[in-house]
Amino acid sequence: MIRRCLAALLALALLGAAPAGACTLWAAVGSQVAGGGTLAAKNRDWNPASIGRLERVRPAQGMAYLALMALGKKGWGVRAGVNQAGLTVFSASASAVPKDQRGGPPGVSRRLLAGFSSVQAVLEHRRMFEGLAPRFYLLADARQIAVVEVAPGGAVKIASTRDGLLTHTNHYLSPEFAAFNQRPALSSHARLARVDALAAALKRPLSLAMFQKISEDRANGLDNSLWRTGSKPKGARTLASFLVRLPLRGAPEAWVTLANPGQAQRRVKLILDEKFWKGPSSHLP
Repeated sequence: MIRRCLAALLALALLGAAPAGACTLWAAVGSQVAGGGTLAAKNRDWNPASIGRLERVRPAQGMAYLALMALGKKGWGVRAGVNQAGLTVFSASASAVPKDQRGGPPGVSRRLLAGFSSVQAVLEHRRMFEGLAPRFYLLADARQIAVVEVAPGGAVKIASTRDGLLTHTNHYLSPEFAAFNQRPALSSHARLARVDALAAALKRPLSLAMFQKISEDRANGLDNSLWRTGSKPKGARTLASFLVRLPLRGAPEAWVTLANPGQAQRRVKLILDEKFWKGPSSHLP
């Protein structure tokens, strides 16, 4: 963690701060978490045209899930979600890769949320990630967390733990994939150092309220804080946060903030119990 922080600070000192990339992911599991279980979080950063909404999805086949949907060039897509078995799936772009190398088959978030009940079940089918477009995925359930890195060309590296903390932003952390970090992605490095430092400073065990405090960080500048306000009118800024508490027993909780430009910021707290999952597919208020 200290090496990550020093590397990010060195890059910023040499090259100067500049906005790049999108999304910060972090999760804790096991003895790190108050009461056990798992905490997982995503701050979604993108340009202000990509608005988001919260949906309860009941697919024709598979499990229902709560999803943070975002409007992109190809319509609405899943950017974060948790299903009725408690499997949580977050994704982040690989902005350290040049844009002309980011092509490939679409992601698998919908398939994971509808079809898998645990991180271990997903990892046993890791080949589904091979050949996809460059991207990062954070997976979580009440007992395990994992980060999946998909490189240009579709190679895959996975980090996983049942007792610890994982963080990720928008550049590759696996040494084998370091050569794919061809763009400076300075904000990505700065935000990784920031989330590592904020998490390290918190007293254990961690709580959902502590994760929310991390997600609201604005003390590291317009482009390098975890809640980014952006230095350019059309540049990347934080448009949503999606936090979940996955207990060993009982219903998960989801705390979601939507910050669509031109709209009042909305905060939604949901208990994902049996009653919630019985509801129909719908956009949530």
